[in-house]
Amino acid sequence: MLESYLVEQNLHWMGRRYRSGVRRELLDDVVKLFEMDHILAISGVRRCGKSFLMKQIINRLLDQSVAPENILMVNFDFPAFAGCPAEEILDTITREYRRIKQPQGKLYLFFDEIQTLPKWEIWLKYQYDLHKGSMKFFLTGSNSALLSSDYAARLTGRLIEKQLFPFSFAEFLVFHGIDPHSPEELILNADTILNRFELYINYGAMPEVVEQAENGSKMDLLSTYFNTIIYKDIAGRFGVRDAMLLKDVALYLLGQFTNPVNLKRLADQFSISRDTGRDFIKFLEMSYFIFSLSKFSYSHKTQLLSQKKTFAVDNGFSAVLPVRFTPDRGRLLEQVVYLELKRRHAQIFYYKNQRECDFLIYDYGHEAAAFQVCHDLNENNQQREIQGLAVGCRKLKIEQGTILTWNQEDELERNGIHISVTPVWKWLLHANYGKQIL
Repeated sequence: MLESYLVEQNLHWMGRRYRSGVRRELLDDVVKLFEMDHILAISGVRRCGKSFLMKQIINRLLDQSVAPENILMVNFDFPAFAGCPAEEILDTITREYRRIKQPQGKLYLFFDEIQTLPKWEIWLKYQYDLHKGSMKFFLTGSNSALLSSDYAARLTGRLIEKQLFPFSFAEFLVFHGIDPHSPEELILNADTILNRFELYINYGAMPEVVEQAENGSKMDLLSTYFNTIIYKDIAGRFGVRDAMLLKDVALYLLGQFTNPVNLKRLADQFSISRDTGRDFIKFLEMSYFIFSLSKFSYSHKTQLLSQKKTFAVDNGFSAVLPVRFTPDRGRLLEQVVYLELKRRHAQIFYYKNQRECDFLIYDYGHEAAAFQVCHDLNENNQQREIQGLAVGCRKLKIEQGTILTWNQEDELERNGIHISVTPVWKWLLHANYGKQIL
């Protein structure tokens, strides 16, 4: 049975290439790491496309003339592996693989959803140390069990993590047959792109959701993903007894996205302790379902103690799942901007004193930028949005910032600050979007 399973998993052994969908932007970053000995872990929320990216990596290795028999791929989310010790399963698989293919030279081992095997990291550490330079490991995982503190401690200095998100807007357009890298095509298809952007902000960019033609099917898939994350990835793993309560808290957070989370209010709302509320948020973060954004401060301790804003990993969850009569398009735009910043930057914050700036990018010694997001800039909100952006720029000691809108463009000067007003969809497709170098 194992032999048949391995052959079914490794179609490249029969000279086939994988149909791997939209080429993911993260692929270029991964290719740069091919020559490093380090284990490469690709993490991300369930169903965001990690397995497809793994197949794209294998296709790229084949393009570089790596022998097909030197590549092994195994998905461990397989009933026959359930409950078996990692050492037993992994030793058996690698032994059977060597017997079948008798590979020569450097091996490339792809382990999909490896966190389903108990104590996998002990086996991996031993094999990495024993075969360093002659084996390259690629891992995927649907939650941060892949990189929890216990595992990370054992694999210190041996592992590099890359996080995969649902489709970027550029990847979304590629799926719809539009080349985001062609200026001419963007000009000619501006109306179509804006129409696609409407879908993007309202139903998100989980790959299988994007494939659905009917909005009802998109909603059904998003609900299925949500329930699986709650009941399997979180309640099952962390032993949450009241999974329905966890689900209600998650829906509450999805409805409050982009707003600061008041733990006391959340605790009172659900008649739970603040510690329980804090734990639920942590579990949702560990499954890559939500992210928390800290308030900017030059003091790390102040950042840690600040009230956090929460964002969902995909707009579809915030737009579709919580019960609301009219989605807040401004907040949906803000979440799209956050997710794009999260793809590109490690240090993202919001800032607030008397005025609020939606996003600050601050990587000491390298770059700083300020962003404000609103659906449209008008006489009712112009002063507030400009003043908020100016506060953020002054905090970072920079002289330019960006206001991102649905479809407005302008250039403004206010109190020594140069402000670019730019449509979010255009900004999403611009690779460098005006980074300010310190």
